[in-house]
This record gives sequence, C-alpha cells and structure tokens, in this order.
Amino acid sequence: MASVAGPYGMVPARKYLGDTPFSSGMHTYQVLTNQPVGMFFGDPVGIDASGNVQALTASPAPGSAPMTIGVFYGAEWQDPFRGFVNAQFLPANAINSGAWDVRVKVFDYPWAVFRVQADASVNYTAVGQAADLGNFGAGSPWTGNSRVTLIGASVGGGNAVRIYDLVVDAAPSPGAGSLPGDAYTDCLVVWNWGVNRWTSAA
Repeated sequence: MASVAGPYGMVPARKYLGDTPFSSGMHTYQVLTNQPVGMFFGDPVGIDASGNVQALTASPAPGSAPMTIGVFYGAEWQDPFRGFVNAQFLPANAINSGAWDVRVKVFDYPWAVFRVQADASVNYTAVGQAADLGNFGAGSPWTGNSRVTLIGASVGGGNAVRIYDLVVDAAPSPGAGSLPGDAYTDCLVVWNWGVNRWTSAA
C-alpha cells in the first residue's frame, strides 16, 4: 500500500529495461569476515576490495566503498546448535556467534528493475531522475525483510538509483493499492550508472 508507510526494501520487479519478465539473476557469495550489521531481504549490499560482502549502511554513489553488487536475497550457514540454516536474513555478528561457512544470496544482475517505496509522495515528474536510498539497518528480524526506502526529498539530486516508472496497482479495497502521488509512492528504479560494481570502471 502506498498510502501508508510500509517499506519493504528493494524487490526485483523486472529483469531489465524494456519490461522483459523477471527470471531471477542470483549469485551466491562467501562471507569472509564477521558482519556487525545484519542483512535483510531487499537490502542493498556491497563488496569491498578484499572481496568481502557486507550490508550497506548509507546510500551508494558512483565509486563509493563498498561498491554495490546488488540486493540481498537470503543467507545460509552452518550453526553450532541448529546445523545447516537457510534464512531470509543474516543476523548481525553471526560469525562471532559461532556460525561458519556463511554464504549470502545476492540478486546481482546490474540492469534489473526494482520496486521500492518512497518515504514521501512522488509523481511522474520524477521519472528519469536520480535519487538516494535511506533507512538502512532497520530490517525486521520478525519478517526478515528490509525497510530501505527511496528518499523522496533527494529526487533530482541523488546518486544511488534512477526512477524508471511509478507503480500503478489495482486497489482491492480503499487504500490497498498503489498510485503515483500517494503519500508513500511505490517506484520502479534501476541502479544509477557507475553505482553497481559490475558497471563501474572504478
């Protein structure tokens, strides 16, 4: 619903521009060191110069470190008490808590289109404009989902993503759909050029 605040992170909507149907695009990465910040389904994640995947804690920009590689999709690890765990989120400090062979699943297709809720009203004048992301580190351990949002005030002056379109969903009941200009507009976005590591020469 775009009339109430209900951020859900970045959810893949289409494989790439041109409205081609979504058909996955996930890769599994080994986590090399302890993560002091949890990762939740829909969180943008990056990789540092040592090849270590980590949750982003601020809106990415071209050339910023760690460079974005995609969106977190889930994790798996060996747990000293529960054995093999396959989960929708990776708790903070999992390795320091005894987990090993930690792997994260990342939707890393660099030209994907994502759906993300804005923290303000956005209308069609925003299409084609760049914007930033916010609300990092606020994922829910109850649902395992991210709560990352598009920062409405940054539209036209941001760096992280570029607005491709606005979501129009049929409303099965009052307030249950999503329309451009809603108080918390659902947007379709792509990575801004140079933000994703796989499209950057930096």
